[in-house]
Amino acid sequence: MSAAMATLRNTLGEDAFILSSRATSDGGIELTAALDPELPAEDERIKSSPAVKTVPKKTFQDWHGLDLSSFSDDGSELNYKKVFSENISFEALDLSVDAPPVMVCGVPGSGKTLTISRLATRLALAGIAPVVMTTDTERSGALEQLAACTRILGLDLIAVESSKMLENLCRVKRGKMPVLIDTGAVVPFDEKGMKILAGLQEAAEASLILVHPAGEDPSETEETVSWFHKNGASKMIVSRTDCARRLGGVVRGAMAGMSLAEASTGSQLIGGLRTLDPSRLNELMMSKWETASTISSDGPQKKLAQSVVPIVSRRAANSDSNLLKTNVSTVTGAAALMRHIAAQGGV
Repeated sequence: MSAAMATLRNTLGEDAFILSSRATSDGGIELTAALDPELPAEDERIKSSPAVKTVPKKTFQDWHGLDLSSFSDDGSELNYKKVFSENISFEALDLSVDAPPVMVCGVPGSGKTLTISRLATRLALAGIAPVVMTTDTERSGALEQLAACTRILGLDLIAVESSKMLENLCRVKRGKMPVLIDTGAVVPFDEKGMKILAGLQEAAEASLILVHPAGEDPSETEETVSWFHKNGASKMIVSRTDCARRLGGVVRGAMAGMSLAEASTGSQLIGGLRTLDPSRLNELMMSKWETASTISSDGPQKKLAQSVVPIVSRRAANSDSNLLKTNVSTVTGAAALMRHIAAQGGV
């Protein structure tokens, strides 16, 4: 499977979405994949109003909702990369076979299930088969969404019904393969919910990873992240950085003690997460702030690309004839992919 997925990436590129897989009669593997449509030619677009470079109404700190004045003795402009390096812990995820199970947690809609899918895909592409578990067995569609990914990757997915079951499973699997655990959403101020989460972490002896979206109110984010940190979460994966413009809450939460691990880069499963370090965090926040300084007199206006592309079937030129057949479906984009999965009840 890993060889077939690698061939798919070489054939259609990093942006291809896998929709389904099946074994063929000649012993090969057939993957059905989708591509986002190409942008229309320049002369087919409605030209945007000319962009005007202006001075931002807010400073970098004001834009992101930060007050870092205490780090500047003379009021001069700060070296934010240095500030992040000296005041925030950056720690990569350990997905090795011998590492503790990785258990993700977070508030409703933070992207926990998608994060587990991305981590499982990363390992599968590296030729490592993790076991994927979920304790989120009550939310409608949660199990089906995760099953759609694990089925394509050829991985085991186990629905865990109790802490005791989780403890036994982790004892058996630990040291043999990486263990990834999805959990149900929990509000940090819900004492009962946090106790349940703590019980699951203890049973699995897991590394608890918070998945939290960027772009929310800085004070609210700082408080939420701090609560999860006090209740056992040691690292944070920042989701939705592609559709958020302010990251002050993430910085404030990290400065309160939560280590930063990774951040989302888009909606794709493959390569959808990127390791964070002081330089990358600084670049991300600077790009958000600088983008805010570019405005258009009437706002951007462009013709939307069509939502479908022609169906194409082709084989990789340098692959075995029976290894892979790729079909570019009319289902395109991450949102369309998830609608497709939901409609099918899992691919």
